[in-house]
Amino acid sequence: MEFKIVLGIIGGLGLFIYGMYLLSDSLKKLSLGLLKAMLEKVTSGRVRSALMGAFVTAVIQSSSATSVIVIGFLNAGFIPLMGGVAIMIGANVGTTVTAQLIAFKFTTIAPLFVFLGTVVFLVARKDKHKNKGRALLGFGLLFLGLTMMSSSVKPLADNEMIRNAFVSFGTSPLLGILTGMIVTAILQSSSTTTGMIIAFASVGLLNLQASIYLLFGIEIGTCVTAIIASIGGNLSSKRLAVGHTLFNITGTLIMLPLVPLYLRYMPLTSGDIARQIANSHTAFNLINALIFLPIIPLFVMFLNRVIPGEDYEKRETKHLDVHLLITPNLAMNAAIKEMVSMLGLCQEMFEKAEKCIATYNHKIRNEIALDEESVDEMQKNITEYLVRITKGELSDKERNLVPSLLHSVNDLERVGDYCESIVKLSQRGYEHNLSFSAPANMELGKLFEKTRALMRQTKKAIEHDDHRAAAITLNIDREAHALVKQFRVNHIDRLGKGDCISDAGLVYTDVLTAIDRLNDHLCNITKGILHIGKR
Repeated sequence: MEFKIVLGIIGGLGLFIYGMYLLSDSLKKLSLGLLKAMLEKVTSGRVRSALMGAFVTAVIQSSSATSVIVIGFLNAGFIPLMGGVAIMIGANVGTTVTAQLIAFKFTTIAPLFVFLGTVVFLVARKDKHKNKGRALLGFGLLFLGLTMMSSSVKPLADNEMIRNAFVSFGTSPLLGILTGMIVTAILQSSSTTTGMIIAFASVGLLNLQASIYLLFGIEIGTCVTAIIASIGGNLSSKRLAVGHTLFNITGTLIMLPLVPLYLRYMPLTSGDIARQIANSHTAFNLINALIFLPIIPLFVMFLNRVIPGEDYEKRETKHLDVHLLITPNLAMNAAIKEMVSMLGLCQEMFEKAEKCIATYNHKIRNEIALDEESVDEMQKNITEYLVRITKGELSDKERNLVPSLLHSVNDLERVGDYCESIVKLSQRGYEHNLSFSAPANMELGKLFEKTRALMRQTKKAIEHDDHRAAAITLNIDREAHALVKQFRVNHIDRLGKGDCISDAGLVYTDVLTAIDRLNDHLCNITKGILHIGKR
């Protein structure tokens, strides 16, 4: 008998979880693009942001999905921390819609949803319609699982020992909160735990008081998803995860003394305990949202102090003033200044690449990724600026200079790409526990030194139209080419002697190639200055 009950509970729970997954996943696929666009725009006001967070979560039926999206936006720099906190507060309110739906008890017509969802999924040809079928199927399975759980645990209501164990959740607030928190953290879904509470309460195993304490625990346990999503993210995402946790813990502490009021007034909202639990869940999050929304700026200041520091951010263009476009000569100088800044960033990237080759560092790897995005953005902005310059009145010299500058900007973008490639190669070596031999490290040191000198002279040549510096770069490049050629021969000799392994050798030769091609792009720029290249 006990085994049959256990099978019924885990089987019903499995159906419920899978139904919730299908419903949430399908709704996300149907609306995620639109919802992402809405979240990006609505972050200027606290109330509007909170309402948007509540709406998005109610639509996709998953506060976890909302938290992951928001943390992704914070990592990308699309939204400020204040907007992210407001959205998360709204998401807490939005997630209560799931409990309200469960309390409707569509159990008698759940098989109809399963049938319709299956038919739509099998018949539909377009993915959009298939997802609608999956959503209907998930909705039906959710209630079938709930019914199965309720039916399985019903006999337990007659067992005095088990009934007393469930009653203890109500007599011991700490036990109830800890249980709700642990179960939610394990299942990674507050909606699933809420569904279980409603199922157990519906057959008399849980009273309203015990259910409320378990709900308080759920609110804390659901923060685990945001904490996991913030790992490896920037400081803003970590602040949001901490803020979400503090918000729910503080909310629980505020609500604990108010439990007698819950027990007095919630039964007045409905005679059905499932609805009472759903209403308690909604009241908890709604009251906390109303308390915290006015103090979000202070809360954000507190989070900035708890987790101090600044995130490494993308670089912005600073010289491309649109007001200079009416004076093409000044606008051209502004574009060149921005190119110098772009090359300066590439120099920093190259220094970081050398550090990673010596000792791989994941923090540097993340910085390089942002730097490369900055270089791409600079290329785009400088190119657009130069095109706008051509729309004005230009002298023949200025008109001839624009194409050469466009070529140079493209070359600088490729320099950034190769810096990132070197870091990726160092990551590959780190992940596969590969290391270079001492002679190989010494050779790379010489080559990095040559390229640093080449970059310095290239920067000087661009900034001052310095032909002497440009000519020096060509000499340095010839020396670097000769070194690359010699180092490849040395590498083959080491392979023959067994002084290095082939896997590490592949990374080594790829680094040589990346530096060689990087130097070529720098020399394309200086050849243009000397009027002997493609410029």
